[in-house]
Amino acid sequence: MAEKKKRGFLSKLGFKSKDEKLALEAAEKAAAQQRVDEQMAARMAAINAAALASARKQDEAKAPDAAPVDAEALAIIEAEERKQAEIQAARDVERAKQLAEERARAEEAKAAEEEAEAARLAEESRLAEERELAAQAEAERRAAEAAERAAEEARLQAEREAEIARAASEAEAARLKERAEAEAKARAEAEAARITEEARLAEERRLAEEAEAQARAEEARARALEERLAREAAEAERRAKRAADRKAREQAEAEERARLAEERAAKRAAAGLPPEKPAETDTLAEGNFLDRISRGLRKSTSRMSDNLASGFNQRTLDAEALEDLEDILIMSDMGSDVAGQVAAKLAEDKFDKTVTDLEVKVALAETISDILTPLETPFVLGLARPQVILFVGVNGSGKTTTLGKIAKRFGDQGKRVLICAADTFRAAAVEQLTVWGERAGAPVMSGKPGADAASLVFDAMKRATEEDYDILMIDTAGRLQNRTELMDELAKIIRIIERYDSSAPHHSVLVLDATVGQNALGQVEAFSSTAKVSGLIMTKLDGTAKGGVLVALSEKYKLPIHFIGIGEAIGDLETFSAPVFAAALSGVADAVSGQGLAAE
Repeated sequence: MAEKKKRGFLSKLGFKSKDEKLALEAAEKAAAQQRVDEQMAARMAAINAAALASARKQDEAKAPDAAPVDAEALAIIEAEERKQAEIQAARDVERAKQLAEERARAEEAKAAEEEAEAARLAEESRLAEERELAAQAEAERRAAEAAERAAEEARLQAEREAEIARAASEAEAARLKERAEAEAKARAEAEAARITEEARLAEERRLAEEAEAQARAEEARARALEERLAREAAEAERRAKRAADRKAREQAEAEERARLAEERAAKRAAAGLPPEKPAETDTLAEGNFLDRISRGLRKSTSRMSDNLASGFNQRTLDAEALEDLEDILIMSDMGSDVAGQVAAKLAEDKFDKTVTDLEVKVALAETISDILTPLETPFVLGLARPQVILFVGVNGSGKTTTLGKIAKRFGDQGKRVLICAADTFRAAAVEQLTVWGERAGAPVMSGKPGADAASLVFDAMKRATEEDYDILMIDTAGRLQNRTELMDELAKIIRIIERYDSSAPHHSVLVLDATVGQNALGQVEAFSSTAKVSGLIMTKLDGTAKGGVLVALSEKYKLPIHFIGIGEAIGDLETFSAPVFAAALSGVADAVSGQGLAAE
C-alpha cells in the first residue's frame, strides 16, 4: 500500500516507475510495429495488384486476336483480383505480426536473461564484499591478538628489566645516589650564588636610585626654598606696602574723624548745646562674668524667681504642682516644650516628694544648659578676605548698636574694618553708625537718603576688596518680616553680595529684641528663609522679663548663638555662655551667691 502511494505521488510529480517505463516502451514498440505492419500490408497489396495487372496485360499481349473482355467481366475479375490481393496482403500482415511477436518474445527472453545475469553478478558482488569484510575482520582480530601478545611480551620484558634493576648492586645504587646528591648540591650552590649576585646588583641599583632620588629631592628642595624665599620676599614687600597704605589710610581716617568731631563740636557750640559726652563706659564692668550677666538679666529672672519662691516653698511635687510650674515657665516665654522638659526632669526624681524653689531652679538651669550648650558658638572669622558680615532684623532690634559694639571689638584686635550703612531709609541711621564707626576706628560708607541699598553694598564690596580690608560689616534697614517688598529688597542685597563673591556673606547675623517675646519665633522663621541666617544675637535682655524666649528659640530652630546684649554700653555685649546664661536666667546664680540684687 505504501509502495502504491509512493508511486502515485511520484506519478503526480512526473516520475515513472521502472515497470511503467518498460510498459510504455513495449506499447511504443507495438504501435511502431503495427504501423510497420500496416505499411507493409499496403505495399504488399499494391505489389499484388500491380502483379495481377501486369499478368493481365501480358495475357492480352499474347492473345491479340482474342475477343475483347467484357467490361463487366473485367470489373469482376479486377474485383476478384483485388480481393485475392487483399487476402494475400492480410496473410502477409499476419505473417509479419507473427514474425514481430517472435522477435518481441526473443527480445523479452534476451532482456530476462540479461536481468538474470545482472542479478547473478550483483549477488556475486555481494558475496565477494561479504568475503572481503570477513577477511578484514579476521585480519583485525589477528592484529589485536598480535598487539595483545606484543603488550604481554613488553610487560614481561619490563618485569625482567625491573628485576634486573632490583638485582643491581647496592654499591652502584649508593654511588648513583651520591652523584645525584652532589649534582643537586652543586646546582643549589650555583642557584644561591646567582640569587646572591642578583640581590647584590638589585641593592646596587636601589642605592643608585636612592642616591638619584635624593639628589632630585635636594634639587627640588633647593628650588622650593628659592621659590619660598622669593614668595616670602614678595609677601614681605606686599605686607610692607600694605602696612604703609594702611598707616596712610588710618592716618587719613583719623584726620577725617578729628575733622568730623571738630565740625560736630562747632555745630553743637553754634546751636548752644553742651559739648558731646565721651563714650559710654562699661556700666556692668565691675564684678565677675556671672555677676554681670546676673545683673543684666535681673528683670528677666526676678518675676520668675518670685513666682517659684512663692509657689514652691516646701511644697509636695504632685500633678497640680507640676502644672503650676509649667504655667510659670510658659509665662516666662520659655515655651511649652521647655516647660514640659523641666517638669518631667523634676518628676523623674522628686514626684510626691517635698521640693524647694532652689531645687526647681537647679532643674530649670540644667535643662536650659542642656538645650543651649550645643548652640554656644563664639563668633569666629574665616580665612576669606574680606569677611562679609550681614546684620538683619526688624525695626528697633538693636542692629546698628550691636554692629558698632562688634566693630569696636574687631578694631581693638587690630582688624581693619569697613562699615556699610545700607540702611538708607532711616534718617538717623547713618549718623548713628558714623558715631559707632569713630569709636571703633572704622570708616563708614553711606549713600543719599533713599538711595538703592544694593548698589551701595556692591560699591562697599569692591572697596573692601581693593583696599584689602579684613572685615566688611553691612548694616541693613530694619524691616518687618511680614512686609514682602522689604524682604524682597533684602533678598536683592544678598544676591548682589553673592554675585560679587559666591562664598559671601560669610556670616548672616539676625539681631533679635528680647522684649518682643514669642514674636521672635516668627522673625527667625522669616529671616532664615530670606537671609540664610547663620547665627543669633539677642539684645535688651536687661530691660525685659521675657529673656526665656531665647530658650524657646533654641529648642525650635537650633541656630548658633554668638552674643547677648545686657546693656547699652560697649562692654554690655557679652559672648554667649550657655551655663552662665542658664544659671542667671533660672535665678540659681542669685541663690548661690546668698544675696539678692537690690532693685534700682
